[in-house]
Amino acid sequence: MKTKSKSLGILTALMVPLLLGSLAQSPDVKAKDTALGGVSGPTATKLDIINELKQSGSFHKTLEGLTNAYGLDNELKGKGPYTFFACDDKGWAKMPEEDVTSLFANNKKLKEVLTYHVVKGQKLTCADLDAMKDVQPMQGGLIKVSHKDNKNGKDEMYLDKVRVKKTDILCSNGIIHIIDGPIMPPLKQ
Repeated sequence: MKTKSKSLGILTALMVPLLLGSLAQSPDVKAKDTALGGVSGPTATKLDIINELKQSGSFHKTLEGLTNAYGLDNELKGKGPYTFFACDDKGWAKMPEEDVTSLFANNKKLKEVLTYHVVKGQKLTCADLDAMKDVQPMQGGLIKVSHKDNKNGKDEMYLDKVRVKKTDILCSNGIIHIIDGPIMPPLKQ
């Protein structure tokens, strides 16, 4: 009986410093490897699309819209896979304020616009998109994938007329590509 207690005491003495050391390092790893940092690491794919956007802090308007659009935020917390073209707050600010207000006041129209930012059933990387002429979003229709050089001669990807700012942010249920404005679906007749 004493031998078991002594062994347990030695094991505890060895494990406590290891546990404390790993706990002390956890916040650094988490902060570095998530929140749209593009850093791939052990925790980079543990957040779903919605929680990755929340943690970033740059997607308030998109998150508000996803919540208002009949629970589209819950869809993007689901199993997936999804490809989500996420407009950051700076991108929404490029749109006239009265247009944003009007869009957010009409949940049906808001849902049409935001489901145009989602590809359901596919996790399309930048390389995948590069190989495509267009992509079919959840809303229907087609988003044209194109490239053009910026003023410095650097190739940039566009979805319809919206520039892709950052690509391949891996999430537990898909992938995010950050865009510099909302993508508008074709007007319905």
